[in-house]
Amino acid sequence: MIALTAILASCAPKETSLTIIETTDTHGRYDEFANDALVIRQMKAELGDHLILLDNGDDLQGTPFQYCSNQDAEHPNLVSEVLNFFPYDAVGVGNHDIEAGRKVFDRVYSEVKMPVLCANVIDETTGEPYFTPYIIMERDGFKIAVLGLLTPYVVTWVPDRLRPGLRFDNLEEAAAQWVKTIQEKEHPDLMVGLFHSGWEPMAQNLPPDHPLGRENATKWVAENVPGFDLILYGHDHRSRAEKLTNIAGESVYVLNSGCRGAGLAKAEVTLKKGQKPQISVELMPTDGEHKDEAFLAMLQPYLDRAEDYKQREVTELLVSISSDDAFKGPSLWVDEIHRCQLETAEAEGIHADISMAAPLLGGKTLKPGTLKINDFFMWYPFENSLAVMSMTGKEVKAFLEYAYEMKEPIYNFDSGAGIIYEVTEANPMGERINILSMADGTPFDMDKTYNVVMNSYRSMGGGNHLINGVGWPQEEIKNHVVWQSDRDLRSLFIDWAAKKGVLDTETLNCWKIIK
Repeated sequence: MIALTAILASCAPKETSLTIIETTDTHGRYDEFANDALVIRQMKAELGDHLILLDNGDDLQGTPFQYCSNQDAEHPNLVSEVLNFFPYDAVGVGNHDIEAGRKVFDRVYSEVKMPVLCANVIDETTGEPYFTPYIIMERDGFKIAVLGLLTPYVVTWVPDRLRPGLRFDNLEEAAAQWVKTIQEKEHPDLMVGLFHSGWEPMAQNLPPDHPLGRENATKWVAENVPGFDLILYGHDHRSRAEKLTNIAGESVYVLNSGCRGAGLAKAEVTLKKGQKPQISVELMPTDGEHKDEAFLAMLQPYLDRAEDYKQREVTELLVSISSDDAFKGPSLWVDEIHRCQLETAEAEGIHADISMAAPLLGGKTLKPGTLKINDFFMWYPFENSLAVMSMTGKEVKAFLEYAYEMKEPIYNFDSGAGIIYEVTEANPMGERINILSMADGTPFDMDKTYNVVMNSYRSMGGGNHLINGVGWPQEEIKNHVVWQSDRDLRSLFIDWAAKKGVLDTETLNCWKIIK
């Protein structure tokens, strides 16, 4: 027996080569994915199981046909069909996958043929990871570990009702804990991170000593948590292929393919027994003319069903409106959202005194004519719900001060309705906003408490208007929620617009800029 073992060991390969491909943040744009599909299938045919294909999440929201698929219980979900088509070797979880709600993501992940990886989403009933924390893949006698992690900032964007029974732990701490566990238990030859967390914190993020840690923690983990050889990440939609050095003096390679099928991220890995992995990383554009016909054939029934839905007529628009007009003062693009929010809350029996809203995409225009459901996916691209918050007059002012300071990205540029105010651009933050009165001319009181309606992303702390602007601790924000809708805001917006029949042609004129 000892001799046989020795013979088998001597026959095991002492070196092997692997190609690892990452996709991420497709946001349902599978109609733009046929180039990627062709490249992936060609590589699969050429490399066999020496190709490892990983997806990094944020697949379940972003297009009308993905939304349509999420609501369709008669057919397999589009995401599971795509993931199974190749198939992928593993898939990570993104914040927008969680935002689709447990009813949707539980069904989708039950349909996929590969492991769903995420170590820091915890089932509060068991105290264990809700998804598979990591997998070990064996290739030619070598062990490849893949650990999945998700930014815990999900709790600042996604209401409890969409993620009941789930806890989202600090990513940095989970990375250190699980790398140690995997190294001690599995002794992998290659340690791969599959992170749905961006490169590094932006200015408006919470401080790194916050219990949630960093929203975008990839660079920090790569440099400060020894053990990773390669980290594939997503979330911030910024492609990257880079080599870093961690605190132990070891090389760590990082990759992000970008978003929406714009290309692939590729790592070439050579493994040798007793040696550190040799890795090179690159980005692969996939914008050629050739597309995968089999992939398009699989996709077509979903596109057909969604096209019927997208082309349903909703309402009439009599004037052209642009999202970029929001920077210049009152704009119909935002004011119709304000009107919808105020009137929808009122119809639900919740009086809202003030509305906060922002344009969610820059550079978008709607021209006069009949608006269809597809137009509302551009006007309001996210599945936020609607919320009413209790805020004092001082807090309303602080909210608007912060919103005017954070003009970029455009979805953070909230304006107010239900009040009349001026913005003095030349003044510093804190001294720009002068609230003159309520919209009906009655006094605005800094000490009075008002009901303020906004989307759920903002009401959960998204953009940090309530945290860095108003000054509420993240854990206390929920105490200010008065009401929240059961349906997504875009659906409410469509119903509101359909009931009106013809949209407004005059702005609310609630604010103006003073040079």
